[in-house]
Parts: sequence; structure tokens; C-alpha cells
Amino acid sequence: MNRGEKQKIIIYGGTFDPPHRGHFALIGSALKVLDPAVLYVVPGLRSPFKDLPCAAFGERAAMLRSGLKSAGLGGETRVKIHPYEFERGRLTYTWRTVSFFRKKHPGAEFYFLMGSDCLETFHRWKNYRRILADARLLVGTRKGFPLKNPRRLPYTLLRGRFPLISSTTLKTGLFAGIEQPGLFKGAKKYISARGLYFAGLRRRVAGMMTPARFRHTRETARLALELALKYGADLRKTALTALLHDAARDLGPRALSAYVLKTRLRVPALRETLEKAPIILHSYAGAELAAKSFGVKDRAVLKAIRSHTLGAVSPGLLDKIMYVSDLAAAGRNFPEAGAVRQLAFRDLDAAYAAANYVKLVYAFKSGGWPHPESVKVWNSLLKKGK
Repeated sequence: MNRGEKQKIIIYGGTFDPPHRGHFALIGSALKVLDPAVLYVVPGLRSPFKDLPCAAFGERAAMLRSGLKSAGLGGETRVKIHPYEFERGRLTYTWRTVSFFRKKHPGAEFYFLMGSDCLETFHRWKNYRRILADARLLVGTRKGFPLKNPRRLPYTLLRGRFPLISSTTLKTGLFAGIEQPGLFKGAKKYISARGLYFAGLRRRVAGMMTPARFRHTRETARLALELALKYGADLRKTALTALLHDAARDLGPRALSAYVLKTRLRVPALRETLEKAPIILHSYAGAELAAKSFGVKDRAVLKAIRSHTLGAVSPGLLDKIMYVSDLAAAGRNFPEAGAVRQLAFRDLDAAYAAANYVKLVYAFKSGGWPHPESVKVWNSLLKKGK
């Protein structure tokens, strides 16, 4: 910095849940282009636009430090991970964060770093005019998000194009155990070691199942999470439901029957089910295992596990997603699975009805037993005109 020049300070806020290559690419470019005195990375306690973070502040800070090293910025003393929003202990809007650092560095020239995906909707941020009065926007263009600035807000553009990586999409992949190239190796190891993003739960579930069953569980989770993203369902609840939905499936008919009788579970047409199709009991036993062995208390999650085989007369969004995903997940070897899967992305209600129909037709054609609860679901759908 030349004498007489104002000190430049960059603030980069976000949930960083988890921090990925796109974040570090922006940091590296901002350091190179602006040559600031300090670049503050400020992990939020939570975002006003997103769910609560899955990883704690300390865990996200550790992944940020690891990522800086992987990105060749480990020795960069100008980058500081600051706990301001975490220490406040509550939701903190960006205008307040910027104001805090302005008081910390009076007379400095401030920049707020963001990707181009944020610029178009920046005018919706709380007190956005105050942010603009206190700091200039520093924007990096992300692939897939061309610069759109309908309010013609002032900003400085970082040269180059930055990776198209969404923390939300990346996180849903992690939930299902899908490899994520957007993460550095160090972050992947940290996530696995700490059991973050359901890594610990997946290991535990895998130990309860055959390899084939666990593959189905992961594929069910993958489809369920894709549908959750499309229809706005809670991602963590969806992942938890999908990963535990078949927790009791490999117990076998005799063990399932004994477990249900011992725990006195309420199952529709229990006597007939015990006699004609005891394997159906796995969904009820699975919900009980989720509650007793895994500590699940959320009623919506338990209901979706319980109803994923027979369906529900009054299904919620999570119920529909799980019922459809279990039937239509990749790896299902009957032709209707693919058709139901495609339909689900166009019309989830229609896919729910189609899945119920497929199950009933299979029961009739195979000489099996159509469970009265499935028939009741079908009749309720007919009444609703589905």
C-alpha cells in the first residue's frame, strides 16, 4: 500500500457449509486483484436464506483453514477467519457485520466479496442500501450465473470465471455419500473423520445391511434429496428419513414378526400381515429403530419411514418423497420404476398415485396379498381425483 492510500479491507461472509473450491477461488482472486491489508472470512451462525448449518462453527473454521492450505493460501497472513457472527450467538445480517468491521478499521476502504449469483437479488438483503454505503461490492462471475444487475448497483468485477459449485447441492450429495469433486481432499477427510453430513450415520447404517441393501438406501437418498430440492422439502429430514427407511429390512420375516409383537407396534391388519406378508412390517419396525436406536424424535421423519411401504391416506411432502423414492430409486429392476422416477420431477402427486398403483398391480398379478392399507390409500386417491 502506497503512503496516503486508504487501507483496503475485504469482508467475505457466508455459511461455508461446507467451504468448497469456489469459495477459495474467489478469495485467491480478491487477494491478487485488490491487494488488501486484510480479507476477513466470516462464517455465519446461520443464513437468513438457508437452513441452520449442518457443521458447527469450529468445524467450518477448521475446513476453511484446511481449504486455504489446499488452495495455496495457507501462508497468507492477510486472510483471517473471524468469529464475529458466531460470538454474537444469533442471526446476524450483513449490514451489521460490515458495520462492525468499519468500526474496527476506521478510515479504511471496504469491499464485500460475493459471487454473481448473489448480485441479482442483493436488493432483497436487509438494509442493503446501508451495506452499499459502507462497502463496495466485489463480484466474481460464477459459471451458470451471468451478471444480472437489475437495480444497477455499483460494484467492482473480479476478472475471470469461477467454479459453478453450490453449497446446497454439494451438501445434498454429501448426505447421500456421493463423491464431491468441489471439495478439497482435506475437507473430505475431515468430514469423514468427524462424521459430518451424515457420514457417521451412513457408516452405522451400512453395518446393519447387506451391501445390496445399502446401495439401494444410497440411491433412495439420492433421488429423495433431488426431489426435496425441487419441491422445497427439508434436506436434512429427507436425508435422515432416506438413510433410515430400511433400517429393519434385513431382519427377515421371523425376526420382524417377533420384534413387532415384542414392542407392541400398531400395524394396520396386523394379524393378516403377520400371516401373509410379514416383510411389510419392516417399515414399522424401521421407524421404531430410528426412534429407539438412533434417537430420532421428529414425527414427520418417523411417519415417512413408517409409511414408505404402504403409503399414507393423508401424506405430507416428506411421505410422498419417500414413498416414491423407495419404489423408483435407480437400481430397481422393474420397468415402471424409471417411468415413476421421471414423472416425480414433473408431478409428485401423480408419481405418488402411480407408485401406489404399481404396488397394487404387482400384488394382484404375482398372486400376492394387496395390503388393506394400500387399498385404502388407492381409494383415497380416487376420491381426490388423482
